[in-house]
Amino acid sequence: MKHKILGLLVGGLTLAATASPALAAKVSVEVEGLSVTVPATTVTTSPTVTKGGGSCPNGENVLGALDALTQGDWDGSTYGATRILSEDHPFIPGDAGWVFTINGRATADYGCTAAVKDGDKVLWYASAGFGAYHVDKGWEDPVLLDAPTTAVPGQAFAATATNTDTTYDNAGTPTGTTFTPSQGATISGGTAAVTTGADGKAQVTVAGGPYTLVATKDKRAPARIAGCATDGHDGFCGTTASPICPATVAGCPGGPPPTPPETTPVRPVPTGLTGVIEGKKYAKGKGPRELAGHANAPAGGLRDVRLRLTRTDGRACATFDAKKETFVAMRRCGAVHGTWFSVGAESDFRYLLPTKLPRGRYVLDLQVQNTAGKAATHLARGTTRLVFTVA
Repeated sequence: MKHKILGLLVGGLTLAATASPALAAKVSVEVEGLSVTVPATTVTTSPTVTKGGGSCPNGENVLGALDALTQGDWDGSTYGATRILSEDHPFIPGDAGWVFTINGRATADYGCTAAVKDGDKVLWYASAGFGAYHVDKGWEDPVLLDAPTTAVPGQAFAATATNTDTTYDNAGTPTGTTFTPSQGATISGGTAAVTTGADGKAQVTVAGGPYTLVATKDKRAPARIAGCATDGHDGFCGTTASPICPATVAGCPGGPPPTPPETTPVRPVPTGLTGVIEGKKYAKGKGPRELAGHANAPAGGLRDVRLRLTRTDGRACATFDAKKETFVAMRRCGAVHGTWFSVGAESDFRYLLPTKLPRGRYVLDLQVQNTAGKAATHLARGTTRLVFTVA
């Protein structure tokens, strides 16, 4: 991986303090060194960062994220890092160094100027730089991992690995990052290591308690996500373990059946979209940003929950691309021509859009897949399909 930050770590940068209040953002941060690793962890960025004789005017940047994750245990300057925790990567022109990506993308900005916002994912990793790959110095372009952070022991869920590939101009400045399914990636940390298919997906099973999934692919920087698995009464993940049950007690194995309590029957929560209101016209600047809902497991078990969001503004039609995190133009209008994207394999799901939705007419669809990959095709207005507008 090459990054403009590699050519800028020498020297210092002093940014004058301003009278404006310090700012912070809630982001996910991951570190992938050669000996030091930290799984993706949600932090609130440090409101101020001071290193190498300089300071950032606010914490809404990659350095504020790193400072919060390590509690200040890093060296460098307001350009970037030369040490993270116990791993040093002093600047070597055209070779190894600590670099970063934001939502999987390399950026021409660096240090204080590499801004982050709520919901962003920041990765710091040891890069091989402009030279050939050296296993003792750093990694190439990263592989990304998308997997749930909660699970049920022994119940399979989907994990997705994605390759990132960045291009550069002659000055070493990033010009773009592409995302492709990582076929043949290894995902370890479950009850057994699994290999992804052509779509970059694999079914993972974990035991009860904390787990850390790690995706590796060739010489790419790995990715890891930490989570916890519980059946709700095993004592893991903050639950209370059920006590040993003697056979003489009603309801215990071998004992008399328990007396059923007098309760009001609980109706199951139906599959559907929430948060966004069907038929509502949102005011300008008040468009929704969070997409949420509930998906009951279909026959055969829940494999994946997918959304499709299309937008019409005048004669322009677009569909939301989750990999690019933006709307892309459609050749043909109509929600049926939009692109589906995964939001995980949990019954209760949330997806945070990069920004609030701008002006336009929107159609939001929900699709549930079983473990065989078969999807429910019926869309019902007001539950699995919502139509709304933003002024």
